[in-house]
Amino acid sequence: MFCVECGAEGQELIGAICRECYAKKHVWAKLPDHVDLVLCAHCSSMEVGDDWVDIGSVTEGIESALRNAVELPEGARLVDLKARLEEQDPRNLRASVDVRLSTHGTEFERSLSTVVRMKRGSCTECSKKMGAYYEATLQVRTSGSDREGETEADIESFVRSRTEALRKGNRSVFISKTERVRGGLDFYFSTAKAARSIARELQETRCAEYKESSSLWGWRAGEEVSRMTYLVRLPGFGPGDVVEHDSKDYLIRSMSKGNVYAVDLRTGDARPLKMKEASDFKMSRPASKIPRAVVLMETGSEVQVLDPDTMTPLDLRKPAGFSREGDQVRLVKTRLGAYVLSDSW
Repeated sequence: MFCVECGAEGQELIGAICRECYAKKHVWAKLPDHVDLVLCAHCSSMEVGDDWVDIGSVTEGIESALRNAVELPEGARLVDLKARLEEQDPRNLRASVDVRLSTHGTEFERSLSTVVRMKRGSCTECSKKMGAYYEATLQVRTSGSDREGETEADIESFVRSRTEALRKGNRSVFISKTERVRGGLDFYFSTAKAARSIARELQETRCAEYKESSSLWGWRAGEEVSRMTYLVRLPGFGPGDVVEHDSKDYLIRSMSKGNVYAVDLRTGDARPLKMKEASDFKMSRPASKIPRAVVLMETGSEVQVLDPDTMTPLDLRKPAGFSREGDQVRLVKTRLGAYVLSDSW
């Protein structure tokens, strides 16, 4: 077998011609004389076609733009691209580009060059954010002045962390603004789906009351466009708080799926309480206001602590399952009595 182009014999043939002749005639790679890289001036994203995508660095953005701009013969596949950059001025870079392409099961290399022009723009999401764009409002309302400040800080941190997690899968998710209003916080979300997802998660994990409603916002392509409102009303207590219910004091251990899991402080018995009974709960002591007391003496059934308020010894009955890890325990005093809390709770 010989190459019909150069007559070489004993060579690997592609079709009827040798690899070298095929490469000269059919293998090529091209770049335009310039490649534009449009970066958002407000976030780490670049314009790719009609979309904006997040990038790790400007160098990665340039390589991505070059990959999108390189032209190859029909049926060829880009295997690798490496670029060496030389700054011509603050907005233009000379790029020397080595590409490796594959066609007909054989790889070839080509060297190219172009100018990368750096441009600034504003991505779709940042433009919306600067325009305070939103499709839904998440209204979080708290109850109980004893926990209000702590709860608002915790809730804002929770909502923002969940928003960032959702944004990793969809960069169109963001909070355009947050407002503190009487009784809680209002979060304005770019997408109704994200707002509803977080509202439902708050309902699930914090036993919150949940309601949703919509209002006409405008028209798009001849169809009505609505803005959604998701109201989440949190109970006036949370894990670690002590509440009074049915003439007993309980330590709230956890909350989920409409149930409050609590410990009877007098007996140490654990039991679930239905959220429908929550309206009867009275805050006895928020977690942030439960002090620690030094243990003076402990027997099989009692523990003696130094009351931090009066600085006098206080003898208390140990609840079932009581345990402690150090020389201090949590001490709760309510209108119904005084209790020591197990470190296992």
